[in-house]
Amino acid sequence: MNKEFFYPSNLLSLSRFPLLAIAVYFLLTENYLPAAIILVVSWLTDLLDGIVARKRNEITELGKIIDPLADKITIITLVVILFLKEIIPLWFLIITLSRDVLILLGGLYLKNKFQLVLASNITGKISVFIIGLTIMVLLINHSLKLESLELLIKGLILLSVTACLISLINYSARFINIIKTKGDRNVNKS
Repeated sequence: MNKEFFYPSNLLSLSRFPLLAIAVYFLLTENYLPAAIILVVSWLTDLLDGIVARKRNEITELGKIIDPLADKITIITLVVILFLKEIIPLWFLIITLSRDVLILLGGLYLKNKFQLVLASNITGKISVFIIGLTIMVLLINHSLKLESLELLIKGLILLSVTACLISLINYSARFINIIKTKGDRNVNKS
């Protein structure tokens, strides 16, 4: 087995999958506050995995795959459940899912075509953070029924959508640039 699998940074990234399973259980049983707490722990591991990888000089191809994959699976799972529970609107689900699916497909294309794995970038991380914060506040509000959070929630949803679109534009520009650069190199080799 690949020793990179057992690097602390990669184990932190992998820990988000069982944490997601626990959060899903709480969501499905309508225990929204414990779900929000588990998600905070999950997002802390997301912050820590990068810090640990850089500090220990363990930035790996495996980590470049696991970290954004954990982000995407977490966000997709949560927004689908929240939509089914009628906590978020359909348009929010569509925008969030579209961003993650398009980035995932672009990443798979680059991996298959050029054997290249793109690491997450700052706009992607900010987008995931804002969406995560939005989901957490939605869950807290749904649990505690605080009317005072309604304006904050509307603002966070708008900010999440904006971050999704900026992130998608940024990733699209990166993909196009890589495809153009790699394609030009292949043409020049012919």
